[in-house]
This record gives sequence, C-alpha cells and structure tokens, in this order.
Amino acid sequence: MNPKTLLIPLLPCSLAAASCQHNHREAQKPNIIVILSDDMGFSDLSCYGSEISTPNLDALAEQCVRFNQFYNCARSCPTRASLLTGLYPHQAGVGYMTEKLGNTSAYQGFLRDDRKTIAEMLQTQGYTTLHVGKWHVGTPANGVMPCSRGFERGWSPVGRVNYWNTDRVYEDGEVRGLNENEKGYLTDVTGDKAIEYIEYATGKDNPFFLYLALNAAHWPLHAKPEDIEKYRGKFMKGWDRLREERIHRIDSIGLVPAMEAGLIRDKEVPAWTDYPEADTYAGYHSMISGKHDQDDWDLKMSIYAAQVESMDKQIGRIVETLKKKGIFENTIILYMQDNGGCAEGIGKEEEVAPGGADSYNAYSLPWAYLSNTPFRNFKHFLHEGGISTPLIASWPKGIPDERKGAIEKESFGHIVDILPTCLAAAGGNTENLSYAVEGENLLEVINGKEENSDRTIYWEHEGNRAVRKGEWKLVSRYPDDILFFEKWEFPRA
Repeated sequence: MNPKTLLIPLLPCSLAAASCQHNHREAQKPNIIVILSDDMGFSDLSCYGSEISTPNLDALAEQCVRFNQFYNCARSCPTRASLLTGLYPHQAGVGYMTEKLGNTSAYQGFLRDDRKTIAEMLQTQGYTTLHVGKWHVGTPANGVMPCSRGFERGWSPVGRVNYWNTDRVYEDGEVRGLNENEKGYLTDVTGDKAIEYIEYATGKDNPFFLYLALNAAHWPLHAKPEDIEKYRGKFMKGWDRLREERIHRIDSIGLVPAMEAGLIRDKEVPAWTDYPEADTYAGYHSMISGKHDQDDWDLKMSIYAAQVESMDKQIGRIVETLKKKGIFENTIILYMQDNGGCAEGIGKEEEVAPGGADSYNAYSLPWAYLSNTPFRNFKHFLHEGGISTPLIASWPKGIPDERKGAIEKESFGHIVDILPTCLAAAGGNTENLSYAVEGENLLEVINGKEENSDRTIYWEHEGNRAVRKGEWKLVSRYPDDILFFEKWEFPRA
C-alpha cells in the first residue's frame, strides 16, 4: 500500500486537532477589560475614601490590587492617547486636544499613523478587539476612529454630550442616528453596549480586549431623579468638612497618611461658610454665574454623586455578565480615570434646575476640590490633584491570593504602562516596534514580585510641567515658578 494514501484520510483529523489546540491556547490567554471614567477625582470612589456609594468597584478592590500612586496626563485627549499607545501624548500626536496646534506632529490633534495602538498589537496576539464609549483621539472628519486603529468593533457617541439626548453615534466605521435601544440614559446605554460586545466576543474562540471609556462623570450634570434624591442633603456639611472626613477615611484605608497639608484650601476655593452668592472667582475656573445658596451646591454634588454611582452600577452589570459566562476568573479588569476633578465653570444662565436634559451645568471648583482630596489643584494641571487616579487591578486567576486586597504603596505607575502590561499578559511584547514605548509592564508589581519606586515620569500640558523621579517631584503651573517637593509633601505637590 502506498503510505501517502494513509495520510489523506488522516489530514482533516490532523488539521482539526491542530485547530482545537490553537483554540485551547487562545482560551488560556486572559480576556482584558480596560475601564476609563471621566473627570473624577482621586477620592471619588468609596474604596478610595468617598461618601459616594460604589459597591461594585469596592468589591473588585477587596479582591485585587489597588495603587495609591498612579497617574494620568491631566486631561482627556492626552490621557487617551497615552493609554492607547504606551507613549507620552506628544509622541502619539495629541500633545494638546483634538485641535491642531502649529505644524508639528506632537500637536496634530489625532493619533499618529506610525504609532501602533494597543488594539493593533493585541490583534496580533489573537484577540477580538472592542471599543465602547468616548474616543477623543480623532474624529470622523479625519478618519481616525476606533475601527481604523485596530478595533474590530467600535461604538462611540459623536458630538456634544448630553446624557439624555445623544444625537449621533459612531459604530463599526460609520456615523448614524440612534437606534431605539440607544435612546436611554447614556451611562446605561454604554453599559448595554459593552455587554452586547462581550456577548459578541464570547461567541468566538479567541480572547477579547474591551476598552470601555465611560463619559461619566464628565459634565453636564445629568442623572436620574431617583438617584439624585438618594444623595440630597448629604453634602450640606460643605466641601471643607467633607474633605476632612475623606482625609481620615483615606488614612484609615491605608492609602495616604492623613496630613495637615491636605487641609490647606486651594487659593481659588472659598470656605463653605463663605459660600458665594455671586460669581466672584473670575478666570478659567470661575464658578457658575448667578445667585447660589448652600442647597444649590448640595444639589450639584448630589447629581455628580448619582452619575458616579450610575457608572459603578454598569461596571457591576459587566462583572455579573462575566461571572455568568464563567470567564470572570481569567479576565483582567483595570479601572482608572482620565484626569482629576474638573473645576471648569460650566452652566446655563436660565433658571433650569440641573439634572435634566434641558440643563447644562458642572459641579464647579469647590466640589472638584473635594473630589481631589487629599491633593492640590485640578484637571489641566500637573499638581497631584490634576493627575492622580485610582488604579484597581483585578485578575482572580493571575493575582496571588496573598496580594488580593493589597494596596501597592511603594511602586507607582502611569497611564503609559497600560499597553505594555496588557500586552505582556497576552503573551506579547513591544520588541518589534521601530520605536521604544515609554510605559513599563506592571504585572510583577501587581503580583508583589517587583517594585519600581525609583523610575522617572514626565508631564506637559498647556505649558504646565512636571517630572517625578522616585520620591521627588518638580512641578510648575504655567506661568509660575518650578516647585520642588519630597514624597510626603505630595498633598501640596
């Protein structure tokens, strides 16, 4: 008998076996979900000291690793560019926002073509890549949208955000009007879409990567009436008293020691007992014009708290979906924020109560001061209040039991670390790139096997500058002089 004739019927079986082995290998790689929330401060989660209820993120934090020193790039577009590329924002083409400044690629206002994204790299590792939520590193006009930068599927609101009346969305390469099931409260719809995409991905044999970029809790202050009512009156203590309470909770949790420096009010912030009846704080961080009393301020913060809690509920729904599918244990979830609390004074002049679709307000400077407890300054700026974010790192199967519930206090990380960390977890690396990424793989830090307490990281945004080297930091709020701080002075750094 010709030996070759024996091979012919065996060939399909061999190919099938090889395919099964391939699928098994891919299944062993973790699913990865990166969650980025918007315009929230370091202490706005209850597991980071807040009075706002965030039980789902708290539950993750109790079983994973929290960082007390993790950094973003102080503003939306730069942070997103760094997360997606592992580079500082200027290197990725987004040194400012999506507007072009000058004729340099550092400020072109969208991701550079010659810089790979995390999605493009994970695709080479066999991942289904998904994006849901805010994009903000390109526009439909310039064609730099999720599905042109490595995401197999992508969904994102387009235009000015209104949580109650989203106008258009981008999905899978095209801009369109809303479907009926997309006409609800934006945070809920975003959660629905994330679950829909997880359902899509788990119908395939390979692992998935989901980048979930929530609009919450960015202004405008829009929330459901029943969620707002839950918090009414809880902020009548005022920002000074509540900041002091947060400092003590942060200390008792073990995140940051309580220090008198954390109680020093930012110079722009009025005392609660001297609450302004008119706009007397002019400039970029001016508070909303018009008459206000303490009940008005309580209402604003109640809406903001409702936005945060609504975001947490959607994260809980996603976690429950993973558990029902039996994939939670081998799914990495990384939660962080794009910048510190936002002191921008946004508000309509009309007598329209905030919260509903016809309103357009922000919670304004004094409450941003509370959000950024125990740190100084706000979104845009490179003092700790502008750049400090929680990092909650969950991977039940991949994190040793002795590290579950741990707070990482020695090492510090930056948003540029997300790409190399996720790529390493997927079994890849950045060695074949024509350039060096700035981020570091944090897996061994998360697992307690390494520390990186002497690293150097850099920032620049709108002329504000900072460098951190180990326990030392240089920082300047443009056009002020450069200030020098040692680690335990960081509430003022």
